[in-house]
Amino acid sequence: MTLLFLVLLLLITFTHALPYCHKSSKLTQYWIPKEGEQDMRNDGTSIRLGGSKTKKLLTSNGDIIAKVSESTFEKFQMEGTGLLRSGTMVNLGTDINSFIKLDRTTAPYGLGTSHGLVPWVSVASNDIKKGSLLYIKELDGLKLPNRKIHNGCVRVDDRGWSLTGCHIDFFVLQYKSYKTLAATIPNHVTIKISKTCIIQDYVTDSVKKWAIL
Repeated sequence: MTLLFLVLLLLITFTHALPYCHKSSKLTQYWIPKEGEQDMRNDGTSIRLGGSKTKKLLTSNGDIIAKVSESTFEKFQMEGTGLLRSGTMVNLGTDINSFIKLDRTTAPYGLGTSHGLVPWVSVASNDIKKGSLLYIKELDGLKLPNRKIHNGCVRVDDRGWSLTGCHIDFFVLQYKSYKTLAATIPNHVTIKISKTCIIQDYVTDSVKKWAIL
């Protein structure tokens, strides 16, 4: 067996294998904070995203997209996406202090690393290959807030600036969904790569209505 063949074999194995710790991976949830709605501070306490607009959402060029309250700014920054009262949706730009306006026709629920996020399908991970189809047995059979039943199949569509290794973030669209699912989904789950996973559509009319304003 040549050295080149061994190197290629190791590369292929590394690319398609999960780190061993994903047998018990940390699971968190993220969502789109909506200006004016109830949400949660980073310390877990409840807050409404409103108040004096003392913070500026700036582009990487320094242009002002909008002025928002400090609590709204912090949530937009933490979750990576935010929806303004005006209907404008913003996403983190080149760093955690800059933002971009999103085209709602192509990314109605926020932007991942390469394309739009999909509610209850997209997950963020920093140590699993982007685009990987994953099967999470703890999500299989889960009743979602819109009464649809999850089949356990998700896709790596995003990265997270605050994520550690062996940690995935499940995109659940809104804070209300997080509150519903937090008592149901365990904090650690078992993850497997599955090329046969079939991604389902969990978006209903009520979901579209919430996102549109």
